[in-house]
Amino acid sequence: MKRVLFALMLSACVATTATPPPGPGPSTAEGPPTGDDPPPAPRERDEPIDCSGDDLVVLSDCVIEGEVAVDAHGNCQVTLTNCELRGSKVAIDAHGNAQVVVNGGSVSGAKAIDAHGNAQVVLEGVALTGVIDQHGNAQVITR
Repeated sequence: MKRVLFALMLSACVATTATPPPGPGPSTAEGPPTGDDPPPAPRERDEPIDCSGDDLVVLSDCVIEGEVAVDAHGNCQVTLTNCELRGSKVAIDAHGNAQVVVNGGSVSGAKAIDAHGNAQVVLEGVALTGVIDQHGNAQVITR
């Protein structure tokens, strides 16, 4: 039986700012900002990730928020770069043979990570807030 890999590629959330129009006249003053600069645009939020089977999810520069921000199970593979994951209950729930890799960004929740079964969660340069619950053959690796 031939296996088919289903790839789910979601668009990245990227904050953009517009250049303000030029002021009323030329300015020769240099120095720190005066406080009149507009604040950076807030980052848009993506829907929570529900990854299963042989799904492949790759996202960068995103904010994911929900009861469970990332629910990865089966043989699912999730790679997140510079993302903020916020779970009101669990930020990352990885089970089965799922693999979740987070590079940069942050992971926060009452339970930051719940890894069980044969799941593997790798965090590289991630700000982590919350409890890590690891059981079964699951691995949580922080670097």
